[in-house]
Amino acid sequence: MTRKHFIKLAQLIKDNGRVANVRNNPMFVIETGKFINDLCDFLKQENPNFDEVKFREATGQILAM
Repeated sequence: MTRKHFIKLAQLIKDNGRVANVRNNPMFVIETGKFINDLCDFLKQENPNFDEVKFREATGQILAM
C-alpha cells in the first residue's frame, strides 16, 4: 500500500465515524455499512478486478453460498 492508500483509509474512517455513548462512556464508533460501501467504491477505483462479493464474504458482511 502506498501513502495515498493510507491517507484514503484514514479519511474513510474519519468520514464514517462518530462519537457515541456506549454504556455511559463516549466511544468512537464506525458506521460499518456505509464504511464498507465507501471502501468498496475506493477499491473498485483502484483495481478494476476488485471482487466486491468476495470481499464482502471475507468481511463476514455476506455469507458465502
